[in-house]
Amino acid sequence: MKPGQDLVVGGCIGLEGTVYAAEREKERLGRMLPQDLLRTALGFRKELERRPEGAVRVEEGRVFVEAVEKGGILAALWDMAERYQAGLAVYLRRIPIRQETVEICEALDLNPYELLSGGCALFAADNGNDVLFQLEEAGICGAVIGKVTGGRDRLILNGEVRSYLNRPAPDEIEKLKKKTEEVRPWIRIPR
Repeated sequence: MKPGQDLVVGGCIGLEGTVYAAEREKERLGRMLPQDLLRTALGFRKELERRPEGAVRVEEGRVFVEAVEKGGILAALWDMAERYQAGLAVYLRRIPIRQETVEICEALDLNPYELLSGGCALFAADNGNDVLFQLEEAGICGAVIGKVTGGRDRLILNGEVRSYLNRPAPDEIEKLKKKTEEVRPWIRIPR
């Protein structure tokens, strides 16, 4: 990875965590959210089968890829920056996220940016538009979310607010598992 490259997300963040949460908390969410929204969220399973990493030609020195999985997009950004000792400037509002993910995370007090995100990938590329074109050809949504920068600063830009990316926290699914065990100790969710 090198300064000036575009940061691109292929797929929407949090889909795997959204499906997991919708399945595990179906009853509670059913009292808080519309049934259509929950049905749509459970249908994200189909999108998890798509692999953005496989849709993009990874060219040596020109395109780098990181799967977005446990810990969500924030963990993937951190891991990529650490691996290549690079800085980042990321526009939070550009990160592709489904409204169903937002609603379910809000209802369950989860951070969608730290949520299990199988079926999603992070790319650093000389030309982000080329990556977007390849993703689009494969039927996968994507967005340029920022740039690789010189130095080691990892900036998160959210409107007028500038903050720094922190070391990854445990995946938000762990919080959900813990809450479920506390509320219903007789139910054991596989780890």
